[in-house]
Amino acid sequence: MTTRFEYQVVASPLHDAATVADLTAPVREVLGDLGGQEVGSTSVDGVPLLCVVATGGTERQLLDVLAAHRVTHGEQPAILVAHRAHNSLPASLETLAAIRQTGGRGRIVFVTGDADRDTDELDEAVGDVEALVKMRSTRLGIVGGPSSWLVASSPSPDVVRRRWGPEVVTVEPTRMIELTRVPVVPTGALAERFTAVADPERSTVARRDVDDAMGVLAALDDVLEVDDLDAVTVRCFDLLGDPGTSGCLALASLNNEGIVAGCEGDIPSTLAMLLVRHLLGQPSWMANPAQIESETNRLVLAHCTVAPSMVDGMALDTHFESGMGVGISGHFAPQPVTLIRLGGADLDECWVVEGDIVATGDDPDLCRTQVTVELSSGHVNDLLERPLGNHLVLVAGHHGEHLRRWHSMAIA
Repeated sequence: MTTRFEYQVVASPLHDAATVADLTAPVREVLGDLGGQEVGSTSVDGVPLLCVVATGGTERQLLDVLAAHRVTHGEQPAILVAHRAHNSLPASLETLAAIRQTGGRGRIVFVTGDADRDTDELDEAVGDVEALVKMRSTRLGIVGGPSSWLVASSPSPDVVRRRWGPEVVTVEPTRMIELTRVPVVPTGALAERFTAVADPERSTVARRDVDDAMGVLAALDDVLEVDDLDAVTVRCFDLLGDPGTSGCLALASLNNEGIVAGCEGDIPSTLAMLLVRHLLGQPSWMANPAQIESETNRLVLAHCTVAPSMVDGMALDTHFESGMGVGISGHFAPQPVTLIRLGGADLDECWVVEGDIVATGDDPDLCRTQVTVELSSGHVNDLLERPLGNHLVLVAGHHGEHLRRWHSMAIA
């Protein structure tokens, strides 16, 4: 089995090795089943470290272990595994308090002896740090810069790197536009992915329009490969003037393939989409909050692109604002969802609420894919009173507690 993470047992010298081994045997068994390897003479690069707090009186030792790990592996949140006996929990509380006082991050996983529960808790904790490691190794390309109207959603690359980890790579828009004029690969097969599954009775665009729109995907694929990018966000409205099509299908296709692709050069929304992909392993949908109903705690979201795997049917229409190119009119099934918005001057704020999709719309005055979400946590008035910006990111399922816990551990 590939080593997923390492763990180190930390105990007071007042306890002999045999006692410590017996005391920690149950948790070490769970950690081994999850892909953990006890720290030995050699260390595994790029994996999280968990500290098993075997006994009390270990606070200084724990800080020293974590400091040494930072030297060789870089900054990571501290994951302290506490158990019921020998003052393990008090030592963990004191240690995490000290870590936070000096600007560090971390969490305590308290194991109870219930193997199933403990496995789930530890698996999530490891996954949380793995997501952060992935974020910090991500190269995020921004093609053309943020759209001019994103006056609150254009953080500097330095803030993105420091707060969230990804390296922001600027790609000149002229380069992608030139590539769309001479497609890197024939677009017929790419276009067929959408025309084959789109509802022909509701679709309003010609096949040649789909071919042109998929030329943007061919160009983006080339940019991703040449610049060694893991994700991208595109100032897509510029494409409407030259080469005269939309980026909606290209971004939908990339998101469907597991490559996060955001619209309008919106970095905070693309970071939220990256977090969803790395932490939950799911695609997400970036959309405009178009309407709010305070009395029912509902809001309408709309956008012209969506990963086909997120909807149970779709039609191809023009891009809403321009009437050009190709947009997607997707139909979401009723389901539980979570909405996310990142923002703030230092990109450290996070609005996360849960709700349910209760309707899919077809209002001709809104972007093509439309859903009504009724919130079960938070309130839509938060968007009016304390907005963090325009776009929201929607992911299937209720994940609010997990996302807030991750944000508290890794960012806040």
